[in-house]
Amino acid sequence: MFDVEKSIADAQEKFNRLAQYVRTEGQCEEAYVVERRLFQEGMKMLLDLLAAYFEGKEGGDVGQAIETQSGERLGRERLKPCQYLTVFGELRLRRWYYHEDGASGVSPLDADVNLPQRKYSYFLQELLGHRVGRMAYDDALGEVEQVFGFHVHKHSVEDIASEAARDVDSYYEEQGTPPPGSEAEVLVAAVDGKGVPILKDGPAEHRVRLRKGEKRSRKKEAVVSAVYTIAAQPRTAEDVVREVRERQSPPQRPKPQNKRLRATLKGKTDAFEWVRREVDRRDPEQTKHRVCLMDGSRGLWKAALETLPGFTFILDLFHALEYLWKAAYVFHAEGSDEAETFVQERLRMLLEGKVGYVIGGLRQRLTKHGDTLRKSQRKVLETVIGYYDANRRWMRYDDYIAAGYPIGSGAVEGACRHLVKERMEGSGMRWTVGGAAAVLQLRAVVLNGDWEAFWAFHMRHEAKRRFGTQAWTPLQVPELKKEAG
Repeated sequence: MFDVEKSIADAQEKFNRLAQYVRTEGQCEEAYVVERRLFQEGMKMLLDLLAAYFEGKEGGDVGQAIETQSGERLGRERLKPCQYLTVFGELRLRRWYYHEDGASGVSPLDADVNLPQRKYSYFLQELLGHRVGRMAYDDALGEVEQVFGFHVHKHSVEDIASEAARDVDSYYEEQGTPPPGSEAEVLVAAVDGKGVPILKDGPAEHRVRLRKGEKRSRKKEAVVSAVYTIAAQPRTAEDVVREVRERQSPPQRPKPQNKRLRATLKGKTDAFEWVRREVDRRDPEQTKHRVCLMDGSRGLWKAALETLPGFTFILDLFHALEYLWKAAYVFHAEGSDEAETFVQERLRMLLEGKVGYVIGGLRQRLTKHGDTLRKSQRKVLETVIGYYDANRRWMRYDDYIAAGYPIGSGAVEGACRHLVKERMEGSGMRWTVGGAAAVLQLRAVVLNGDWEAFWAFHMRHEAKRRFGTQAWTPLQVPELKKEAG
């Protein structure tokens, strides 16, 4: 009934044909043609070997009957088929089914080899989940179809992604403290937000043209967090001015260690609570200097102050710098040497801890030139002054650079771009909240470099959810002839 040798013989026959092809007619063909044929025919051979593996399991036969943990006796009833789609192709598995009226049936083979609930093998699911974390669904499915030669439905992959994503937070909560030798003395949390286009609730109206100003979607903020450690690097104001002027980091700049990214659509509080758990996990003895870098978003600052006691808060210097350029272009032409000199002089003042002087100087200019400035120019100056005045307590850059702290949130700026924008804002992309959240979680795992370890964790937990309540033992009863129904 279960013939391992036949499946192995079929694989051997395919191998022999390929070996003969390489020695004979393949010698007259281009390398591309030979490689393509070897791949396609080799996959069929590997499918036979996988079939041999399952044939060797004999359908999960554990005897004539089993007894469940709750005391129910289930008899071996029939062979129950199921589809099983793998990277090599599709198999039709036959599993012995143990069942009695009034009780839930059991197929022991499922737990023995950890078969997934879906027809897609876990290896195929892993490849699909990894790809949709990196590229658009249609691109990922097209790539799978081109390489493996079969089509997977988009809705099935969306379900696979959602099921995998539910284990992401649990996976990270179980991670221990990084090896001490791999960490540095400054523990940094950088947080920023980026909008994701979300489909509007309610049934869609099928109109050819939207009304003026109307959109088919709305934006929902994804709050992106990056937590890492970095070696302290004391600098001077002139060091930073030179770095900004030359637009490149010095080669001796320390690198972030053990950086971990996360994005959430559940709001700012959820983001900062994760940051707090992560820094406590990384620094349980609270021996590190804790720093939080952000832009000027009022909502982020409010949530951070409520959630992260004991942190040194820093306004990202490059956000502050953007406001200097806005002020410079009120008085000087864009791209002019005068505008650059204006910015560099005031940047140096900010780095020397003279935020009040910068604010005062801008106020004087507003008063002195107010009558000659256009309304829009006065508005720009008022905005810049208000921004610095509201954030001046987070702009003690002289103290920060003397302590060697980072003052730019490049880690999270890059994360917003790579984690959110590049994946979530492709042409025509519109998301449900659940679908967007799942892809963001899986994409973060990929970018964190944790995919392989995470997937092993996910499979273990899927097995617990599926088979954790199916404990049973074989019953020692006289053997009867098996029915291959």
